[in-house]
Amino acid sequence: MQRVKLVMMVVILLLISTIAGTAQSSDHFTVVLDFFVNPSQWPLFVAEAQGFFAEVGLNVDIQEPADPSDPPQLAATGSVDLALTTSFDLVIQRDRGLNLTAVGSLIQSPLGGLLSLRSNGIETLADLRGKTIGFALEPEEPALWTAMMRSVGVEPGEYELINIGFDGIPLLLAGQVDAIAGFRNFEPILLELGGADVVFFPFENHGIPNSWQLVFSTNSSTIETKGDEISRFLQAIQKAVEFTLNDPNGALNDFFELNPTLAADDQRELNIRSALATLLLYQGAPCHNDTVTWTALQDFIFDQNLIENKAELSDLFNLNFLPSICN
Repeated sequence: MQRVKLVMMVVILLLISTIAGTAQSSDHFTVVLDFFVNPSQWPLFVAEAQGFFAEVGLNVDIQEPADPSDPPQLAATGSVDLALTTSFDLVIQRDRGLNLTAVGSLIQSPLGGLLSLRSNGIETLADLRGKTIGFALEPEEPALWTAMMRSVGVEPGEYELINIGFDGIPLLLAGQVDAIAGFRNFEPILLELGGADVVFFPFENHGIPNSWQLVFSTNSSTIETKGDEISRFLQAIQKAVEFTLNDPNGALNDFFELNPTLAADDQRELNIRSALATLLLYQGAPCHNDTVTWTALQDFIFDQNLIENKAELSDLFNLNFLPSICN
């Protein structure tokens, strides 16, 4: 009888241990993407597929936003734990009253720039003198295009800015506009696959300060209550970035396995090229602890009259949860 009781006690203890371990390994954590799923968010899906989130005790729910303008608001209100946003937008949204702070990064350089066609007679940015440049997001894009053109000695009035909404590529191909906004890992590749001879002018080479394309943003309350989860999440992202850089083919397989529609015949080549065009820009993630870069970015945005006041740097970014590799 004593032996039976002993065995039962051991079984109960094992069950309690298993239940405790399961609870520890399933902390729910929500992350909303900046846009629909695409190769820019590649390492998040690698972390899921390779079990890096599970290794640090997180059950991460990766969500697509219903609208690309939603993620900052969702993070600021605590509707999600983290949101992917641009560092540029974070500075602007913070000035507009959103409670947002960057706790880590994913893409370490800007993706954006101006996109044109050599068939339009464009070889250099200065060739856009006397041409038409389209924009969709006001006032941000007109301010960016103005700064870029000034960097090559072309002043406002020497080109035309027109609001074209989000139909940039058809209008560019039809010759109704000479340059549009683009991301170097998507629109130029899409056009090249269609046979166009593309020229792309990156932000950072034409008067726009270098900055992080994507950062993980959250609010002050989440920082206080979920700091441990944030730290573990960033550890997993670091591992996923290292895996992606060391084994891009394996990482691509992970990405396509979790997002099979992006591996369809009419999508696969575009998404492979997009992923590879982004690959080296993950180097250094999730570290975003460059005070000089944050200062230059905010100063630039202030000088373009896109914000009314400069925030304290400690409000823009928090370094407390970064992996030790960032020190």
